[in-house]
Amino acid sequence: MSVILDALRRRNEAAAAEAYAHGAGSDALPSSLSYHRRRTGGIALRTVLLYGMGAILLGFVGLSALILVFAPPEPTRARQNLPRAAIRPAPPAAVSPPPAVPSAPPLESPAAATTMPAAPPRPAAPPAESEPAPPPAPERAARVRSAPPSAPAAARTPPARPATPLAAPPAPAPDVQVLPDHFRLALYYQRIGDYDNALAQYRVLLEQNDRSAEVHNNLGLLYDSRDQLDDAVKQFQRAIAIDPKYAKAHNNLGVAFLKSDRLDQAAAEFRVALAAEPRNAESLVNLALVLRAQNRPADARDLLRRALTVDPRSAGSHYNLAVVADENGDAVTAIQHYRAFLRFGAVSHLDLVAQVRARLTSLGG
Repeated sequence: MSVILDALRRRNEAAAAEAYAHGAGSDALPSSLSYHRRRTGGIALRTVLLYGMGAILLGFVGLSALILVFAPPEPTRARQNLPRAAIRPAPPAAVSPPPAVPSAPPLESPAAATTMPAAPPRPAAPPAESEPAPPPAPERAARVRSAPPSAPAAARTPPARPATPLAAPPAPAPDVQVLPDHFRLALYYQRIGDYDNALAQYRVLLEQNDRSAEVHNNLGLLYDSRDQLDDAVKQFQRAIAIDPKYAKAHNNLGVAFLKSDRLDQAAAEFRVALAAEPRNAESLVNLALVLRAQNRPADARDLLRRALTVDPRSAGSHYNLAVVADENGDAVTAIQHYRAFLRFGAVSHLDLVAQVRARLTSLGG
């Protein structure tokens, strides 16, 4: 038995020696002892890199999803409806020159008037019951009117009845030997357009003193404002009979004749007024309108230019000179004086501003 064990021992020793001789060294142990060598290898580097890239990608995706979920929505912009093509406006229709119109005298005194219609006076507030409203300051002089400028040739359609003459600044006149309170009240009511009360006050004045040229002149203007031309002519003639050198009454009578198409009589009255007052711009303009109506545009133009030398800021003179130039084809002069009218008369003559601007557009000015 011992022999068998010795043989097995020698056999194992021989196997171990042979294994050592082949390089197993001290690490080689007999398999019969059941001792296994511990493996030292780990996860491969390639696998680590793949997992890292996947984690980074997943983080970016998750962060983007959170931003999209929790970020406030962007306000939507309204869609702009843009035109597909520009629309070219149609050319404006041709505008005929504005018609010339007569001018009105001032209410308070016999001052000369210019050649355009004045805006109607704005009624004053009624006086309080506790105390009467004070009428305007006494103005002793009567008023003057100027004749109507006629329309240019392109639009010469004479109106059935000319417009009211334009008011002009008051001028001094002789003292009125009448009751001053009634005279002031008459002027006050006439200024605010109260025809009945103004007429009543003038009648009281004439009962007190029928020899007042100023009262007859103002009463004639009151009738003229109501288009009662026959009554107006009688009052102007009565004023001239009292004072033959009363230039304002001559001018106003000439306007009444011009409105009635009595051109020769109108021209005669204007010349009498100019003989008494050569620098009366209103009478110069009115006489120019008569000459224009008599187909004498050159003479009318000379008188209108003379009137502008007397009063360069006269809106009525500029307007009538523009109309005369317009109807005779002088567009440059017409544009110049239409613009001057808008500069000096746009506020006081609103009723003509739209027509003048339309005509300027038609003329290219």
